[in-house]
Amino acid sequence: MQRGMDLFMSHDGPFTIAYADHAAEVGGAEISLRLLLERLDRTSFRPLILHAPGAEWLNGAPGEHELTACEVFTDERLLSLRRGDVSGSLLGNVGKLARAASLVPRIRGALRSNDVDLVHTNTLKCHLLAGAAAWSYGSPLIWHLRDLVPEEEPRAILWRAARLMRPTVIAISEAVAHQARGLGVRVEVVYNGIPLAHFCPGPEPEGLRRELGLKLSHRIIMIVARLTPWKGHCELIRALPAVLRRFPEARLVIVGTTGFWDESYVQELQSMAQTEGVAEAVLWTGHREDVPALLRLCEVFVLPSRDEPFGRALVEAMATEKPVVAGRGGASPEVCPDGTCGYLVDPADPAEIANAIIDLLSNPGRAREMGRAGRKRAVCFFDADSNAERVQALYRELLAHRR
Repeated sequence: MQRGMDLFMSHDGPFTIAYADHAAEVGGAEISLRLLLERLDRTSFRPLILHAPGAEWLNGAPGEHELTACEVFTDERLLSLRRGDVSGSLLGNVGKLARAASLVPRIRGALRSNDVDLVHTNTLKCHLLAGAAAWSYGSPLIWHLRDLVPEEEPRAILWRAARLMRPTVIAISEAVAHQARGLGVRVEVVYNGIPLAHFCPGPEPEGLRRELGLKLSHRIIMIVARLTPWKGHCELIRALPAVLRRFPEARLVIVGTTGFWDESYVQELQSMAQTEGVAEAVLWTGHREDVPALLRLCEVFVLPSRDEPFGRALVEAMATEKPVVAGRGGASPEVCPDGTCGYLVDPADPAEIANAIIDLLSNPGRAREMGRAGRKRAVCFFDADSNAERVQALYRELLAHRR
C-alpha cells in the first residue's frame, strides 16, 4: 500500500476526475455530488463535470466559474425516460438503445480531450452511458449507486453492464449495496454526507412562524421530500385526521415540489386533503432553500417512504435533534433503528403512522431523548467531511498505479 501511495504522490499534478450526472433539476444525488465537490482536495484532484444543458444543480456550485464542464447529455427524449419506460423486449428498446449509443462517442471525446484519469458516474443513466465511454476509453470507473431498482428489466440491463464494465460501486446504504452483491464487482458502502454545521439544533428563527402563517400554539409535523407517490405523502395526509382528533392544534408542513413527470401530483394531494377534511391543517411551502431553519420549527419529522434508498431529509432532521417517523423498508432501519431516534412504521398504514406521531407529541421528554440520539447518530455516521474523505481515499487507491 505504501508503494502505491508513493506512486500516487509522484503523479505530476492533480488527477482529473470526470463526474457524470445527466439531471437538469436538483435532486438528492446532485446535492450529494455538490457536497463532495465542495470537499474535494484540489491539490490531488481536478473535477470535470459532464452534464446536460441547463443543469440547475450546477448553479451556485462550489467554484462554479472555475469548474471545467462539458455538455454531453443532449438527447432530451432519452434522458427524460423513466425506468418503467424500458420495454420487456429487445425490439421495443432498439430505438432507445440506438439514441443512447450515439451519446457515448461524445462522452468518450470529452474524456480524451480532458485527459481524464477516473470516471465517477452519479445516476443510473450515466452508469450506462458514461460507463460505456469510460470502459472503451480505458479509465477506472466508479458507479455511485444511489437507487433501489425493483423493476426487473432495468435492473437486468444495469447488471449486465456491470459485469461487462467492472466498475467499483459506491453504494449509499447497505440496502442499495445488497442489490449488487454477487455481481463480482467491488462494492463499498459510503453513506451520503450531511453538512452538520448547517443542520444543527437551535432555537426557532425569529419571525419564521409568522411568515408561514403559523401560531405559537401550533404543534408542527413536517415532511421534506419531492412530491412523488413513493415518498408517502398520501398516507401521511390520511393519518392526519387521527392526529387532529388528539391534537387539534397540530399542523402538517409539506416542504417540496414535484418533478417534471409528476406535475399534477400536488393537485391530487391537495384534493385528498380536502376529502379527508384536513386542508386547513396542511401548509404547502413548495421548494424552500431554508430547510435547516424550517426543521427547527417542527416537533416531529415524518418520512413514510416506501423502500427509501437512503433518506437525506431523514438524516437532516436527526442532525437537528428532531425525532423521526420513517417507513420501515429500504435503508431507513440503517439510518434510524426503530425506537432509538424515532419510530419505523408500515408506510402503507396511516393508522400506524398516526399512532407514532401521537406518541411523540404526547411524550415531549421521550421525543427530546430520541432527538438527541438522532444527532449523535448523524455525527457518527453521516458527516459530509468524513464521508467525502472516504470517497477520496478510494480515488487514491484506484489511481495509485496510474501514471
